Amino acid sequence: MKIGCLPAVIVPWKFNEIKRNSEKRILIDACAVQCGKKLLERQGMSVDSYIELTSALGIRKVKKLPLEGLEERVYRTIQRQVHALLGKVY
Repeated sequence: MKIGCLPAVIVPWKFNEIKRNSEKRILIDACAVQCGKKLLERQGMSVDSYIELTSALGIRKVKKLPLEGLEERVYRTIQRQVHALLGKVY
């Protein structure tokens, strides 16, 4: 698995490299504004799986330190989505 830099999709050579080197793509947006999704749509890049974390975790975006255990919940949510995308039993 490789992790790509989302803003790099607007750089033509990087965009082509990402498309060429990725069999499957998962996009993770932190909140309901969906900046990543809008950026990829504008660039014409498709994704195989998408997570918007605030909705998936049932939380609101607030300007304060995260709740205890949030990091682990985020990790588990992403891990389940990646395993589902790659066809691994979880």
